[in-house]
Amino acid sequence: MISFKNLHLINPIVRAVTEAGYSKPTEIQYSVIPHILAGKDIIGCAQTGTGKTAAFAMPIIQLLKKHTPDHNQIRTLILTPTRELAVQIEENFATYSKYLPLSQLSIFGGVSAGSQLAALRKRVDVLVATPGRLLDLAGQRHIDLSKIEILVLDEADRMLDMGFINDVKDILKMLPQKRQTLFFSATMLVSIRKFAETMLHNHVEVTVNPVSLTEISVQKNISETYVHRNGRTARTENEGAAISLYDAEECSNLKTFKN
Repeated sequence: MISFKNLHLINPIVRAVTEAGYSKPTEIQYSVIPHILAGKDIIGCAQTGTGKTAAFAMPIIQLLKKHTPDHNQIRTLILTPTRELAVQIEENFATYSKYLPLSQLSIFGGVSAGSQLAALRKRVDVLVATPGRLLDLAGQRHIDLSKIEILVLDEADRMLDMGFINDVKDILKMLPQKRQTLFFSATMLVSIRKFAETMLHNHVEVTVNPVSLTEISVQKNISETYVHRNGRTARTENEGAAISLYDAEECSNLKTFKN
C-alpha cells in the first residue's frame, strides 16, 4: 500500500496529515505529488472531493519549507473562484503545515479589505485569492507578485466559466516568467486545456477519477456546470445522486447529456 512516506514527504507534513485523519494518499495525490516535488508543471483533472487541494498543498509546503531572510515576499499564489474555496484552502494549508514555520492568507471580495491589508503587512508565504480582490489590491500596490515561485489555478473550470479569464490573464502579467505552474480542474474541456498549455512548459498531465453521473441533471444549457455539480455529489469513494429540474425548452439537452 502506498503511504505518504512513500511519496517522499517529510515527517512534519506526514505527522500533520495523519493527525488530521488522512490514512493513505488518494489517486490524484500519489499521481501528482512526486511530479510537483520534482518541479514539474502540472495539469491535473479529478472530480471534486478526491483530494486535489492536499495533492498540491502538501508538496508546495515541502518546497517552501526552506526560507531565508530574502524570502519576505509572497512565494506561492493560489487563484480560486470563490471566497468559500479560498477560506477552505487557507485552512487546509494551516493544517498541513502545522509543524512548519510557514504562513498563509486568503483574500477575497465582499468584505472590508482592512483586516486583509493588515495581514499582508506580515510575512505571507502562501496567498490564496479570488482574482477580483487580488487585482484590486495589486493595483493599489498593496501586493507584490514579483517573487512568486509557484502558481496554482484551482477549480480552473469554474474560474473560466465564471468569466475570470481576463482577470487571470492580467494577473499572469504580474508574475515572473520563471515559475512552477499547477493547473487543477474537475473537468478538462478543450477550451480549458488550450488555456492551460499557454502557461505551461514541459508539463505533466494527470487525469484520475473521471466524473461518474449517478443521476441525469440538466443546468440551463451549460454542460460544464452540469458536469461540475454532478462531480460534487459523490465525494471520494462515496456514492451520491444529483437531481435537477428542467423545463420543456431544455428537453432537447437531456439527450445530449445522456450521450
